[in-house]
Amino acid sequence: GPVLGGAFERNLRFLSPMLSLGFAGSSALVVGSRAGHGSRMSAPMMANVADTLATMQGPDLYWEEIGPLQDPPKEESDFKEYDTFSTFLAACQQHGVDLTQPDITVLAPGNVACEQFSAVAGPLTKAVCEYHVIKGVVNKDSLGSADLTTVEGSTITYRRMFRKDFLDNAFCGQPSSPPRTSYCANVKADNGLIHGLNEVIYPGWSESSGGYGSEGDAATRA
Repeated sequence: GPVLGGAFERNLRFLSPMLSLGFAGSSALVVGSRAGHGSRMSAPMMANVADTLATMQGPDLYWEEIGPLQDPPKEESDFKEYDTFSTFLAACQQHGVDLTQPDITVLAPGNVACEQFSAVAGPLTKAVCEYHVIKGVVNKDSLGSADLTTVEGSTITYRRMFRKDFLDNAFCGQPSSPPRTSYCANVKADNGLIHGLNEVIYPGWSESSGGYGSEGDAATRA
């Protein structure tokens, strides 16, 4: 109707000068926003999973307990920066794990998660990288019912606990309010979907082997 038409024209008038600013102005629009996810999805030609992960914002990070130690001091709840997925991407590239193959769902750990894993278990191996790639496109809402067989060959365990979707030891695609970190879900690429993880997952995990949310985790028994 005419109402929609008027709104569309107003938006167009607003966008035209923004678009004419070109790339120089685009960085200003990104600050503190997650517009990058939505704008990519609306483009007719999307990038593959690897390229999407290389350019999108990772989990939002806060200063936490090291905030007060900064000069000048920061609140623990102050925003620090967005994480990226460069560690995971580099490991996949190093081991020849193809994130451009058709019809995959990639469970993406940010650099912080990779650092925490590597401090205990060493660098990400080929098997660990492959275990983050599910064969088939699985929406977050379907994780509980879908086949979660990975390119590595073994299958991820899904559990719904603490109002979160768990894949083995990690929770997946969890939105939160600051200063809790949010993890993305259902980010579209032209060869599949991306969901964010708060931890690295690995083949051979079981509920009895420990880790967050498992039978071996003292925190969840308290």
